[in-house]
Formats: sequence, structure tokens, C-alpha cells
Amino acid sequence: MKLRIWSLCSTLLLSPFGLQAADPLPTVVMLGDSIRMNYQSEVMTALKGKASVWAPKENCRHTAFIIEKLDLWLSDKKPNVIHINVGLHDMFLNAKSEKTRHTLETYSRNLREILKRLKRYKSAKIIFATTTPVIEDWQAKSKGYKRVVRRNADVNRFNQAAQKVAKDLGVTVNDLNRVSNEAGAQKILRKSDGIHLSQDGTRILGQHVAKQILFALK
Repeated sequence: MKLRIWSLCSTLLLSPFGLQAADPLPTVVMLGDSIRMNYQSEVMTALKGKASVWAPKENCRHTAFIIEKLDLWLSDKKPNVIHINVGLHDMFLNAKSEKTRHTLETYSRNLREILKRLKRYKSAKIIFATTTPVIEDWQAKSKGYKRVVRRNADVNRFNQAAQKVAKDLGVTVNDLNRVSNEAGAQKILRKSDGIHLSQDGTRILGQHVAKQILFALK
């Protein structure tokens, strides 16, 4: 009788009903503009089996657009890490007027509102990524950017404003601008426009972002 009971217990322990479910993977949410869509697949590959990564399909081109969509994107999630970058599309410069699409004040106010809303998700560590540099000579000659010119001086001004907002709110900064400059902007960016990432840029930034996220998950 004892042998039969032991055999039955062993069978139950080894059956699917007797096994404990594995712990769910932590959730990572990636938000931001077109550069996020460049390195996103690289990050997903690096985090496979380590985290579940979600990102909106939309190209989040403006901080105001992100504010409108935040609750829709995140209301059903409990993210452990939120990695967000916004920037280049908020600093369009009109070649004729020399005016930015958004002022520094507007950009800073919108970014502050975004980060404040993200901080409501108490489960999440927030990482804000700065905007990458541009190559002015390349973009000036590109077909798609004849009317709109963006300069590194403006990228730096907007990044400084963003870092101040992040510091004020206690949000970790991932300085993709520094990473890009250290690797070499000519290696990071496409020669066709001097703005979007090359294959090397996608790999380098993707691996760096994945490393930052993994560190935040510890």
C-alpha cells in the first residue's frame, strides 16, 4: 500500500498539474520617436528570454502626441522598466524662418508632463534617453530635408533642457548623444540624410540601450 501511495504522489509531482509555473518575465516598455524604431528590434533580440518588451507601433514623433497616448498605451500594463526617448521631431528648424517647431519652454513642459505621468506607474524604473547628434552637411543635401534643417547646436540645447527636467524629477538619463559621439557620428548615422541610424548605429545604440535596461532590471 505504501508503495502504491508513493508511486501516485511521484506521478502527480511529475505531471503538468504538479509542476509550478515559471515566474513571468519582467515587462519593458519602449517609447519615443523614430530612432526608437531603429534600435528597437536590436533591444528585443538582446532581451529575449530575459524580459517581455512592448512598444507602440506608432512613430511617436512629438512630445504632445506621446502625452495624449500614454494612458492608452500603459493602462493595462505593469511595466518594470520604461525606456523613452523624444527629441529630434520636436526641434525641427524651418530653413527660412530659423524657428523651431517647439520652443525649449514648450518641449521642457511637455517632457515634464510625460515623465510625471510615467512616474504614476510605481512598478516601473524610468530611463530617459537623450537625442542623438546630426550631421548637418549630410542632411542639408538630402532630398527629404531641404526645407527643414536641424543643427547640433540646437540638439545640444534641447538635450540640456531634457537632462534638467529628468534631474528635477529624479529620472535616470541614458545619454545616447554621448554614446553616438563617442562611437563617431559618421559611423552611427546614414549618409543619405545624416539623421537616421545606419546599420552600425542600430547595432551600437541597440546594444547600449539593452545593457541599460538589463541594469535597471537588477
